[in-house]
Order: sequence, then C-alpha cells, then structure tokens
Amino acid sequence: MNSVLKSLIMAFSKYSFCPKARFKEDEESTRYILVFVPIIGMIIGAIIYICSEGWPYLCNYALLPAAVCVILPIIVSGGGHLEGFVKTVDALCAHKSREEKMEIMADSHGGYFAIIVCISYYLLDIGIWSEMPIDGIPILCIGFVMSRALFGLSILTLNHAKESKCTTYVPESAARTVEIAILGIIAMASAYFMVYFNSSVGMCCVIGALLTFLYYWFVTQKHFGGITEDSAGFFLQLCEIVIPLAALLAYKKWW
Repeated sequence: MNSVLKSLIMAFSKYSFCPKARFKEDEESTRYILVFVPIIGMIIGAIIYICSEGWPYLCNYALLPAAVCVILPIIVSGGGHLEGFVKTVDALCAHKSREEKMEIMADSHGGYFAIIVCISYYLLDIGIWSEMPIDGIPILCIGFVMSRALFGLSILTLNHAKESKCTTYVPESAARTVEIAILGIIAMASAYFMVYFNSSVGMCCVIGALLTFLYYWFVTQKHFGGITEDSAGFFLQLCEIVIPLAALLAYKKWW
C-alpha cells in the first residue's frame, strides 16, 4: 500500500467517525494526511446541503434543522476537533503560565471553564443556524472545506510548540511544498465559490475565516509558543462558528 492511499485512510481514521486504521501511525501513513482532511469537510457540507433540500417540506420551524446542522459535523468528524477546542479553551481560561497551560492541555479531564464555553458555543451556533436564510446554506457548506484547508495550512506553515506532535504531519520539504500548494488551491477555490454564490456574504465569510486564522496564530504564539494539534482543533471549531456568524451579519446587514 503506497503512502498516498495510507494517508487517505489515516485521514478518515483520525478525523472522521470511520474505524481506526489497522496500520500504525508513522511517517509514511501521515505524509499526505492533511491534503485529505478537506474531503471530510466536503462530506459534511454535502450531507447538510442534501438535508436542507427537504427542510421546507419536513419542518415548520428552524430550530430542529439548526440543531441537525450543528450536530452533523460532530458526528462525521468523530468529535476529534472538538476535543482540541475544549482542551485549548480550558488552558486559555486558566490564566496560568505557559508550562501549566500545556499541562492542562495534556490532561484528559475537562475543567468547568471548558464545559461552560462548550455549551455556550453550541447554543450560539444553533441560534446562528436557526436564523440563517436558506440561500446561505451552500456558502456555509463550502465553509467546512475552507476551515479544514486552513487547518492543514496552519500545521504546515506555522511554528509548533516544543511539546507539539504536529511535526508528525509535516513531511520533508518537497512533499510539504506540494501539500501547501494543494491546500492553498483548495482554500482559494472555496473562497471563490463562496463569493460566487453571493458576493457580499461570501466575502464576509472569507474575511471572517482569515481573521480567525490570524487570531489563532496570535493566541498560540502568545500562550503556547506555537501551535499544537489541540490548538489546531480549537481553530477549526472557532472558524466554523465565525463563518456562519459572518454570513448572518451580512444577510441581516448588521455591519
């Protein structure tokens, strides 16, 4: 089995609900793993888009479809990114030294800060989706691809904390350049199609995603000395609430 196929299987094994791969995680199996992560975003977006076609005929209110849109990414992704989000939030809310924050992120137990923020996150996310016009669904579906492309780019381009295991997913220079180019093309194509569906709303979503990326870079450098796999999950979850929030603000013309 070549490294490309192994990386595809490992990507679905690690970042989706698919069963764990039967082979071990090593340099060969993770060489191109980040390139395939946006495919999971495409699957999430496709499922949500298909469901949205039936909502007007099945639901009288917007709350149930909104809850489905919020839960589906967790189910399809297996909750891996959410775990990183919870750990990172717990560390940031502790307001302790860098070393203590890294210890909190390494701890498998969640603190009450993480629980409060996580509940608030999903209440807000459901509220945003419940207010979203049906025309905005295609843009948000593409957002799941963009967030995962930026997720991969962050691991490949930003410096890592010394305790980070992200270096496992960064191959030698030639393969790394190819991965950066592919993920960059995916991110730009996602931005293009978001703007294509609605220029003003799509542009707001793209700007929101880029600002989230910059915020993520600033926070990880300041608090952790670089990114970790958990903080990358934090970014992805944050990006996936900022994109629909930006779309809703644009539709409501609140800015």
